[in-house]
Amino acid sequence: MPRVEERIFIAAPVEKVFDYIANKPEQMPDWWPPMTMQQRVTPAPTRLGSVSRFAYNMMGVEIKGEHEVTAFTPNAHLQVTTTSGIKSRFDYHFAPQGDGCELTVAVDYELPGGVLGKLANKVVVERKNVDDLRTGLQNLKRALEGGGA
Repeated sequence: MPRVEERIFIAAPVEKVFDYIANKPEQMPDWWPPMTMQQRVTPAPTRLGSVSRFAYNMMGVEIKGEHEVTAFTPNAHLQVTTTSGIKSRFDYHFAPQGDGCELTVAVDYELPGGVLGKLANKVVVERKNVDDLRTGLQNLKRALEGGGA
């Protein structure tokens, strides 16, 4: 299963970073470019077992599905695992660092044969996923440090 992982320092308290990611999932398309829709199925607040619908654009191929919160430790760890659409797991680790937060995001995913066939080149897809995660984290950093969140 391919894995992408990136780490970034955000000059904002760990509580603010965690709250933005965990409790405002519908804002994910604002900072993670390929995520075109994120919608709660279960009501707020986010907790273990919460479910959301998503739409993800993987190089022109739209993938829709649902995911569930499978680990939830406030201000420390959030894990979201897909239950339909594509097999994947998103792990967010939050660590206080000085006056800010070190955020590590790891995504494990498996491309179904049909999607991989449409995209043709696994190496290109993996490189694009790394670039998208880096861009998403830079967007998140700007939003949280610039007061937009």
